[in-house]
Amino acid sequence: MAQVHKCSDVSLTRTSPVEQQPPVPVTVRLLRSVDHTSDNEGAGGWSPSDSDHYQWLQVDFGNRKQISAIATQGRYSSSDWVTQYRMLYSDTGRNWKPYHQDGNIWAFPGNTNSDGVVRHDLQHPVIARYVRVVPLDWSGEGRIGLRVEVYGCAYWADVINFDGHVVLPYRFRNKKMKTLKDVIALKFKTSESEGVILHGEGQQGDYITLELKKAKLVLSLNLGSNQLGPIYGHTSVMTGTLLDDHHWHSVVIERQGRSINLTLDRNMQHFRTNGEFDYLDLDYEITFGGIPFSGKPSSSSRKNFKGCMESINYNGINITDLARRKKLEPSNVGNLSFSCVEPYTVPVFFNATSYLEVPGRLEQDLFSVSFQFRTWNPNGLLLFSHFADNLGNVEIDLTESKVAVHINGTQTKMSQIDISSGQ
Repeated sequence: MAQVHKCSDVSLTRTSPVEQQPPVPVTVRLLRSVDHTSDNEGAGGWSPSDSDHYQWLQVDFGNRKQISAIATQGRYSSSDWVTQYRMLYSDTGRNWKPYHQDGNIWAFPGNTNSDGVVRHDLQHPVIARYVRVVPLDWSGEGRIGLRVEVYGCAYWADVINFDGHVVLPYRFRNKKMKTLKDVIALKFKTSESEGVILHGEGQQGDYITLELKKAKLVLSLNLGSNQLGPIYGHTSVMTGTLLDDHHWHSVVIERQGRSINLTLDRNMQHFRTNGEFDYLDLDYEITFGGIPFSGKPSSSSRKNFKGCMESINYNGINITDLARRKKLEPSNVGNLSFSCVEPYTVPVFFNATSYLEVPGRLEQDLFSVSFQFRTWNPNGLLLFSHFADNLGNVEIDLTESKVAVHINGTQTKMSQIDISSGQ
C-alpha cells in the first residue's frame, strides 16, 4: 500500500452537479501518492447534470503550487467516465491558460472504464493556484463521470510588483562589472505591451537591455563598438508574441563571450553578438523594472515595466530576496510591493460562434460603448444593437482590417488603421 502524503487542503468547485444545485466548495486533498487498490479511496465522483462541452471541474489549492502530475478515474462503479480532457490553470481563477505539450494545447487521454486509474506525469511542472479539468469526450455508454487526483508540492517564490514608476537597482560593489560570462533568469507577468524589464550600461558604450515591445520580448546587447573604425557591436534579438496576457513567462539569458542563449518559456534561441569584443563592461548598477533617468534620450523614451516579477537571479545573486530583505534601495518615485496586484479588467476570448449579450437600458437617449480588442482576423462583427422604438440599429465590425461603424444601416465610417495585426 502506497503512503499518502498530504501537502495541503484544497477547495473543489464544478459546474452543475446531478442534483441541479449551485456549485458548492468541498474539501479534498493534494496528494503526492495514493493507494489506488483501496475501494474506499475516492469512492463516488463527479457527474454534471448535462454531459456537454461546457462542463468543468475546478480545484483551488488556496495558494500557488507546483503541479507535476494528474490522474483520473470514472465515477465509482458506473458507466460514466471521461475519455479525453484538457487541463487549464490560473493564478486568479479568471484568467486561464491551457496546458501545452510539444508546442500544442494538449488533450490528455482519459479512461476506458469507471475504476481504472490513468495517470499523466506532466512534461514540465505547472505553477498555479487553480486547475480546471475540461472534459472533451466521454463514455458512449453513459455520461461524464470523473474522479481527479492532482500531484504536486508547495511552491514559494519572492514576488515583486512594479507599478510602472519604481526602478530596482542592484549596485556593484566595485562600481564596475566586467564579465565574460553572464546568467540572468527571471519570471514576469504583465498586461502591458511595453516596458523595460532590465537594463545596464557602461561609460564605454556597452549595454544590455531586456524589454517588451509590442508585447514581444527584445534583448539588446552591445559588447563594444569602435567609433573610429568598422566595429559595430549593437545586437538585437526579438522573440515571443502576445506576452501581455498576464500569465507568467520565464526568461533565461546565458552569455559566454559573444555566444548567447535566450530562452523564453523553454524555447531557446541561440545567436552571436556583432563586433569583436567578448566582455560586457557595466558601470555602477544593473536595474530591474526600468531605466533610471539620466538625461539621455534612452532613459526618457522607454516605458518602465508595470507588472510582476519573481525569482530574479543575476549571476547567482537572488535579487528578489535582497529586495525583500531591504538590502536594495528602489529609485524613482513609486511603490515596490511584494505581492502581485491583479488587474481589474479580465480579457474574454471569442471564437467564431460565441458572443456576449448585455441587457440594454430602457428610456435612455444616450448610447455609449467602449472596449479594447485585438485579433488576427481581417473581418468580423464587433458589436450590434437595436435602437428603441424601431429607430434602427448600430453595428461595428471589421471589414478588410478596418473598423466600420454602421448607423441605421446607411451611415458608414471607416477607420484608416490596419488592426488585424494581433495588437
